[in-house]
Amino acid sequence: MKIKTLMSLAAAAALVVPSAGITANGAAGLYVFGDVNGDGTVDATDASSVLAAYASVSSGQESPLYTYQESAADINGDNIIDAVDASMILSYYAYVSVSDEGAIFTDFLEQHGIKQKNDENSGAQETATPEAGISDVQQPLVNGGAEYTLPRIDSEYADMFWIGDSRTVGLSYNVAIDYLGEIGVGIALLNRNHDSICQIRNKTVIFNLGVNDLHNSRAYLNWYNSLPDEFLDNNKVIVLSVNPCSGSYERLNSGIEEFNSTVRDGLDSRITFLDSYGFLQWNGFSTSDGLHYTSGTYISIYNFVNDAINNESAAEE
Repeated sequence: MKIKTLMSLAAAAALVVPSAGITANGAAGLYVFGDVNGDGTVDATDASSVLAAYASVSSGQESPLYTYQESAADINGDNIIDAVDASMILSYYAYVSVSDEGAIFTDFLEQHGIKQKNDENSGAQETATPEAGISDVQQPLVNGGAEYTLPRIDSEYADMFWIGDSRTVGLSYNVAIDYLGEIGVGIALLNRNHDSICQIRNKTVIFNLGVNDLHNSRAYLNWYNSLPDEFLDNNKVIVLSVNPCSGSYERLNSGIEEFNSTVRDGLDSRITFLDSYGFLQWNGFSTSDGLHYTSGTYISIYNFVNDAINNESAAEE
């Protein structure tokens, strides 16, 4: 199994789904090293976000960053978000501000002795856990430079294509999925990409949205049910339930249950509704901030979907 590493912006931009014409946003497509706010630019704003997180943690408060933002912010790979990381971001920003040549941030880091992990020559030892196939790819500092990797697993179901919000983005950091996703998005993502989505063929398309606009359950239901026959007949279409929250976001769970009931009960018979909400409530789950999940839970969600697909395929045979 090939170990996945963070990619440059240029590499992320090249990830596409030819059959559908949709850009598949890999993990680095939204959060790469230094780009803490995910706007595609490494600049002083990102450095300010790092310093704000450092100040919060130093004063005993929780970091305002999501876990995947922290991955983008930990530039020197010491598992601490601090002024050193902010300084590296500012150094890069100062360099590109006066340079005619420009540079991808990871290239800039390599020029200053901080190198990305090399997939082919790293010599990392993989220890896969039987239940999830997780690769342990954490590495020590080498030659004074940090190696940057994401602890992801290879998707066992290559024909999956996920469409979703920040929870799908978070999943992509742990499982090598193809997806179309944005942070903080709702049904607007479906509306903006309707024509491209409808061009997808011969895929298992998994819709994983709703937590950002729970009041739109009827709009989601109408959108799913209005998908053209060609799309529904030439793909396996799955709507994943909106999954539960904890902590300060636990108040959303009653609305989530109502949303799920509305969508589940009204879906076209050619669309499969998967109750991952019930699965997580029964088996337990962990979150990083009440809304987004830990790596183990993201992998559990993926395995739940993957098992459902495989079990149904076996039943059809």
